[in-house]
Amino acid sequence: MFRSAEAELIKAAAMGGKVAIVDDDAAGVLNRAHPLKLKLQVSLCLESTEDPKKPPFISGLDFMPDGRLVTVDSKNMECVIMNGQLQRQGTPYHFQSNPKDVVCLSRFDIAVTVSNDVCLLSVSPNNLICMARVISTSAKLSSICQIFSSTMVVSAVNDTCPVRMIRMDGVQSDFAHVEFPGKKYTLGESKSTYVPSKNSLILTDRLAHTVYIYDTMKGTSKAVTNKKLKEPCGACVGPDDTVLVCSRLTNSIVHLTVEGDFLGTYPLDMTFPRTVCMSADGTKLAVSNNTKVGRVLQMYTLFER
Repeated sequence: MFRSAEAELIKAAAMGGKVAIVDDDAAGVLNRAHPLKLKLQVSLCLESTEDPKKPPFISGLDFMPDGRLVTVDSKNMECVIMNGQLQRQGTPYHFQSNPKDVVCLSRFDIAVTVSNDVCLLSVSPNNLICMARVISTSAKLSSICQIFSSTMVVSAVNDTCPVRMIRMDGVQSDFAHVEFPGKKYTLGESKSTYVPSKNSLILTDRLAHTVYIYDTMKGTSKAVTNKKLKEPCGACVGPDDTVLVCSRLTNSIVHLTVEGDFLGTYPLDMTFPRTVCMSADGTKLAVSNNTKVGRVLQMYTLFER
């Protein structure tokens, strides 16, 4: 059974709404009420390995509640646990196909998108990764995040409905009447995340240089653009229920509110950032990129200015 809040969310998904265009450059909006500061703590070069495997491509990452970092390496088809210094812990878990993203569901449980499946795995305190079960879907999946303890949000590739909900019992629900951009996204063209306390679904459109923000309770939408937001890709929930978005062509993180206000931009020590996640305590940020040369995984300390 859904919790009451989840039932309301499903009910609200049936509401339509117009898309409001929010262009911060044109409107002159610049809200710096809660600007942040990032300090690079650790940088791991993913090309300097002596391992005979392919150089890793970190397509997804998330923090566990205890501070460990879970990463999925799409190139080598594995899930890897790392500590705060980005050192590998335990033995990687190998998939039969390329994993795309990962989310931590609870203290010891994670979910990984692999092709059309959501793989539910457990991670022990000593970093042993075991498969629990698999939820199969009708769509090819990419990004994944969690709304409630029993419900996840996934991005669908080459699908007219680019985002949908999946419950832990396997029941799937579309945001059928939410006004999505009306186009299909290939792999890497879009990602999504969700801000539960604000009922806000975030969808990035890399080629349109746009971040769409949907209020799933009211059925309204905003399309956010900014001159500092170029090829947005990975996104995660930031401090105080804001949104942090990888801006690929500006080599930075763009900070937004769920109302579409621009809070700031934070330069990174990498090119083409692709995936980002924040620790549960809001003090750490992990970022990976996608480039042929200079592929890295970095850990930043997060401060409020």
